[in-house]
Amino acid sequence: MQAIVHSSIDDSALVQEGRLKISRASSQMPVLGRIRDRFALGQPLKGLKIVLALPLEAAAACLGKTLQAGGAELVITGSGPHSNDGEIGAALAADRITVIAESDSNRKSAKARLIRAMETGRPHLVVDDSGELIGTLQSEHPDLLADIRGGVARTRAGLLRLTRLEKEQRLPFPMIVLDDVPGMDTFHRRCGTVPSVWDAMLQTTNFAAAGKTVVVAGYGRRGKAIAMRARALGAHVVVAEIDPLKAVEAFMDGCQVMRLQEAALIGDLLVTATGASDTIGGKHCFLMKDGVLLCQTRLAGGGEINKNELADIAVSHCTVRNNLERYELIDGRNIYIYDAKPPASEAAGDDDCAEVTDMRLALIALSLQYMNEHYDRLGNEVMKAPYSLDEEIAILKLQSLGANIDEAANR
Repeated sequence: MQAIVHSSIDDSALVQEGRLKISRASSQMPVLGRIRDRFALGQPLKGLKIVLALPLEAAAACLGKTLQAGGAELVITGSGPHSNDGEIGAALAADRITVIAESDSNRKSAKARLIRAMETGRPHLVVDDSGELIGTLQSEHPDLLADIRGGVARTRAGLLRLTRLEKEQRLPFPMIVLDDVPGMDTFHRRCGTVPSVWDAMLQTTNFAAAGKTVVVAGYGRRGKAIAMRARALGAHVVVAEIDPLKAVEAFMDGCQVMRLQEAALIGDLLVTATGASDTIGGKHCFLMKDGVLLCQTRLAGGGEINKNELADIAVSHCTVRNNLERYELIDGRNIYIYDAKPPASEAAGDDDCAEVTDMRLALIALSLQYMNEHYDRLGNEVMKAPYSLDEEIAILKLQSLGANIDEAANR
């Protein structure tokens, strides 16, 4: 397939820089490397067309080259606005992968780019990072869905969008979602996403956690990792949960547990990790102390923090710096909001750590192979990656570390 390139990506001078970035990332991704070697040998994806809607960065390029090694014909495009690295795109295009991207993008052009990728690729399988591609096609171009056997999404936003389509009986094919896969996802959040959120937030806001009261709304895997990080930084951690089992777990982990409205009175920093819209609203903000910092970490509808309700009780609002807003209330109190979306890695100007995202992208590769082999026996539903794939990724990770474990019979 002839590579399609747009804007600055057609500058051949960028190819070498892009290849250096990809090579560096590949050296930090041993699990994906082992799968690439296996794919190159067995060609399990031979003859398949795959569209990847992912942030166009070095780690995603390594996934693309793994799928290409397995025999797939690829089209790759950024999954949203401002998710394109021109050097990476140039390197992929030079290696016969179709790249559809722009040097600058807004949400409208990003949607057009997704449609163009599907028109070009006419794929059998898709990787839809946030579920936006499938939702867009279902609403505007259902004709482009005809040949798709299934696909993979990897984010919470993807889970929410695809689950909604499933409930409306509008999901056109089976989708594996990686948001809640136990082993891989725990590693990714504890070692990657959560530390990057903390690092970017501390740098942007000049907030010092030591000695402060940090309130974490939601004690799922992400919330638990956030709480652990806060405790390690010397904070007193309060958890607000609606699930009694998770609330008990938080208490047993040494956190104080209380209702969110009670926690709003004492928190210096409130972090949302629920994935639910309007977790924090005006009724909570009205109770907060002067100078409190709010941080939302998940993409959920209009946001986990209802900024409209906060604006209704504020007399002024301004942007202090990138991703940091200040709302002044009528009594002179100030409430600051740090928005961890776009991802902290983007805000900091760096890609996600390749070593951390290695397991997640490796699981995407195995999930695509699984989907191709089983799609005709699966219903049009959202499903988790099979445990056997998660276990296989863990084994490959242990092998890359030179670590061995007992088998059950040898204990």
